[in-house]
Order: sequence, then structure tokens, then C-alpha cells
Amino acid sequence: MRPDELFGIDIAAEVATLCSAQLQGPWQIPAEFVRLANAKGAARVQVERAGRGLDLRFDGVLATRRDFEDLVEVMDDGADRVRRQAAVSGMESAGLSVLLWATGLPGARLKMAVTSLGGTTTLSAKAGRLSVETDEDRAGPPRTTVRWWCRGLSVRRSVSWLRTATRFVPIPVTVFGRPVDRGFEDGLYRMRIRKPLVGELSVTATGETASLWLLENGVLSARAVVPGYPPFSAAVEMGGIVPAGSSADELRAAANPSLEHLIDEAARMLLLLVDRLPDLDEPVRARLSTLLLRFALRGIRFEQVMSSDVIRVRRGSGRSMESPLEVAGWARRNGGVLRAADPAVEVGGGGGPVVETTTEERALLADLLGVHIELIDTGLQAGLLFRLRSLARRVRQRIRGVVGAPIIESRELTGDEKALIAAWSDAGSDLRLCRGSGSARVRGSTVIVGRNRPEVRAAAGVAAGSDGWLYPIMLALTEDREIPEAIRSRWLASVAAEDPQRVR
Repeated sequence: MRPDELFGIDIAAEVATLCSAQLQGPWQIPAEFVRLANAKGAARVQVERAGRGLDLRFDGVLATRRDFEDLVEVMDDGADRVRRQAAVSGMESAGLSVLLWATGLPGARLKMAVTSLGGTTTLSAKAGRLSVETDEDRAGPPRTTVRWWCRGLSVRRSVSWLRTATRFVPIPVTVFGRPVDRGFEDGLYRMRIRKPLVGELSVTATGETASLWLLENGVLSARAVVPGYPPFSAAVEMGGIVPAGSSADELRAAANPSLEHLIDEAARMLLLLVDRLPDLDEPVRARLSTLLLRFALRGIRFEQVMSSDVIRVRRGSGRSMESPLEVAGWARRNGGVLRAADPAVEVGGGGGPVVETTTEERALLADLLGVHIELIDTGLQAGLLFRLRSLARRVRQRIRGVVGAPIIESRELTGDEKALIAAWSDAGSDLRLCRGSGSARVRGSTVIVGRNRPEVRAAAGVAAGSDGWLYPIMLALTEDREIPEAIRSRWLASVAAEDPQRVR
């Protein structure tokens, strides 16, 4: 008996295993064709509905007749097993795994036509039976068409994933006549990076979690969160760094050595925006200033942030931007007290300089500078306005507490989610997770928040490792809830332990 007969493999089972290891479901396969198109130098992609499946059209050649013949051999149960295995390995190495998946899944139907100056070669696959034909009379400019369907395919989910996964692919992608949106959905500013990874950094208008989009040939392969750091988003190319067919965990491991540089680059990008702060709308100004202060609190670009004009200051009737060091100086001259007011509230011109800051900015300044924050008396009208706004927020929270998505039973929670809920109880209230991605709502002393919110997923992972980060977790998930001082102190102690050299 030959060795290949003794140690033969089940090719169909291997294809299924490869598919399940690389993909979450068949709905991801159309995006994999876009990944192949980008790798092969296609100029553009168009996606249209075709019955229960999809039509994909590419300007470029995605495969050769030899590639199709290798695929036919792989799927031929009667072919030599060693040659079949070699063909599988060769297709994986060449980035052609999508052809294996698109033909090997249950009920798969594929018709792929590749046109070049030499004619048109067509691969037809149905129920595991494959054929290849070439028509030399149908020559033309390089193009590829794919019509694909398989059992259990959700076109809606495929389209949704296409619009998400191809946001950073360098070639134009049109889905159902509409171009795919480019870049991060909530991006305020972006910056290209070239080393140690090629990609794009962005600061977003919302969100409390630093996140990475790990791309291969421009298409999203995996995501990762960076808990404990100020939020930013990065999309980086991992193709050529990891072998073809690498798992999501392998991609994350490969990106890990570059995290420190990416975090530093995110802080540098924000510092490049400092000159724009005086002219920005207040919500954007506050967002950027807050992020810079949070980076400084982590000891990242500390000296640069402390000497940059990131704090809005009122002096008499005029406003200016000053550095945390300048603010610390006149706070010390005032007995270690920093006078502050909400940016939306008008204050009188007397009594010396006043920092116009949000609640989070004030908390960060107090920690960074070691000063006492004194929220000045803003007068009856402003005080009434503040109380009315606070009342409105509480009313909205309580309304959401009565009406909203159902709470998830404990038996359905993951271990990390249970750890988050257990840590939350230290604050003297309860946390419950509900279905969906809704924002926090309040029912009595219980905070209810959507399980699928990115902040919740990131918070669950952090809470499972340490309860020291409960304070920023509660800040991220709630709006106006009072957080006990003990929780904040525990967080500060955790930060100090991680970076004992940080200047306070």
C-alpha cells in the first residue's frame, strides 16, 4: 500500500474545515472575492443581486485556466490524493482559498468567467461537479464575472458585510449601485501611516474603545480592541506580514508588537490638531482636548500635551487656549484651586481666569495637576438651566428603563460579561445587559445597556482581567451616574502601578 493511500485525507472535510476556520459563514465569501480582486490588481468591483445569490463583476483577471483545473482536481474524489492535497496547499498559498470555499460549501453553485485577449474561460460548479471551458472567440479586455450562491446564504448579511469589510480596499466598490463608504464611519480626522504597519489612523467623534481593523489585501480580516487606552481607530494592512490563511488570533498576535507605536502615533496625530482647537465647534474641541488629556494621564507624549494649548480659558470677556502647565501655574497662585465652568454656561467677567471645560476634562485636570476644581457659581439663570438639563437627562434615562430591549438571562451570559456585572456591584448598583446595542437606560438603581455595544464588549474583557478599570468603564457606559470616590481611587492606583514614573 502506498503512503498516500495509507495516510489519505478527506478533501471535502478539509475544505469545510478551512472555511470554518477562516470565515464565520458563507455570507463572507463575496467579500473574499473582493480581497482576491484587489490582490490581482483589479481596477473596480460591482456587486448586483442575482436571484437568491449575487453577481460580482471585476475589471481584471482573477484566475487562470490552470487555477480552475487545479480546483477541478481538488474536487475530484477519484483523483490522486497527494496531488489533490498539493493543489489545496498551492491554492491557499496563492490566495485562492475563496475558490475552494465557493465550490466546496453545501449546495454551492458557481459560474466564474474570466475574459482576456486569449478568449473567455468559464468555470461551472454545481453540487460538487465542476467543468472548465475556454472559448477563444470570446476575447476582450481583462474582466471577470462571478455568479454565486450556496445553501443558507443570506444576501442581506453578505451585503452588510461587504459594505463594512471593504471600507479600506483601495479600489472602488459599488454594491447595488451605491459606492461603499470609505474610511471609519464616525471619523473626525485621519492620518496615513507607513511604519511599522501601513494603514490609516483616525480619531472618531464617539466611542470609548481603541480599536484595530486588521486588513489583508485591503479587506477586513479581524478586529481587535486595545483596552485601557484613549479611543482611536486604526486600519492596518497585515498582508505579507502573516501567511495566507492565518487565523484572527494569529493576526492579532502579529499586530501586537506594533501596538505601542500605533498608540503613540494616535497621540501625535491629536497633537498635530492642537492649532485647530480654537476654531472648532465646542463638542469637537472638547472631544480632542479630552483625548489629549487622557493620553497624558497614561504617560503618552506627556510633556508635549502638558505644554500644548488644549484648555479653553475665559479671562474677562475674552477666550483663549492655554496649556495645562499654564493652568497649573495660576492654580498654584490661587492656593491650588482651579476655577472652572461648563462651556455652555455664561459667567461673569470678574474673579480671575476660568477654565471652560466639560466634566471629564475637569476630572482629568484634577488628576494631572493635583489641584482642586471649584465649579464657580454661575448665577440663578445658569443654575436653573443646568438643573433643567440634568432633570431632562434623568427623565430620558428612566423612560428608557421602562421601555427597551429585554434583559438577557444569566445563563446566556459569557464569563467575561458575568465578570463585568460582578465588578459593577462594587459601585453599589446593578448592571444588566439587554439584547441589541442600545445606550444605557436606568430602572431604579439598575443600569441596563445593550450587550452588542462595542464599549460593552471591550469593558467585559477588561473587567475579566482586573477590577481596577471599573471607573473608566462606568464613565464609558453611563451618562450622569454618580461614581463612588473609592472606585476612582482604585483606578488611579491601578494606573500608577502600571506606570510608576508618570508625572502627576
